[in-house]
Amino acid sequence: MQIGISDYELMNPEVADGLEIIDIPVVDGRSEDISEFALIVESDPEEFQVPIVPWPVSGRRPLDPETGICAGTTEGWFSSEWSEGRLVGRNEAVAGEYVIGFAVEGNESLPKAVDLWHMNHHPDGGQLFYSTEQTPFIIPVIPEGEEPEIDKAKAIYCDGTFGICLLPGVWHEGVFPINGNARFFTRQGRVHSRISVDFGKEFGCLLRVPLKKPFD
Repeated sequence: MQIGISDYELMNPEVADGLEIIDIPVVDGRSEDISEFALIVESDPEEFQVPIVPWPVSGRRPLDPETGICAGTTEGWFSSEWSEGRLVGRNEAVAGEYVIGFAVEGNESLPKAVDLWHMNHHPDGGQLFYSTEQTPFIIPVIPEGEEPEIDKAKAIYCDGTFGICLLPGVWHEGVFPINGNARFFTRQGRVHSRISVDFGKEFGCLLRVPLKKPFD
């Protein structure tokens, strides 16, 4: 039986040497069709309604109308900062802290790529990321599904002039700034259910995400 990944493990990942490296293509969130993964947010992020999934039911009786979604959303800042070759994400909205990747080439505060060991998805709702300072960023994603299909993984590039709201159930990691450290406005379901995958332990690989524009 698989066991979920604890908060301690998210900050202290055990990553074996010699894992296969799988390169992930970068796609432009503005010009490519990303509707399978996310919504483009061009309006005021404070007003944007993050989609919430009704609480699941068992048995034959349905949920009553307007119930199962009453927890609403929570919001805050998501910061992405490099420390000793590790990209650390801190999500104030849910009091979370995670190692979301490892520096590849370049220097440890401005690498050329990130090796990704983990992804998660939220079955209870979507998640919005928006740069109030118009910082370019990348979000790695895999389509919704019970098991992550690595061959369908992509990295969505945003030039910072719009936001990205991931759809419920889409596998993803935190925000990867293009140029050093940054922070982003985030909003997601208050229930904050989280399902994770450890690529090294389950698939014997890491996903490599280049930190660049897709047309460079």
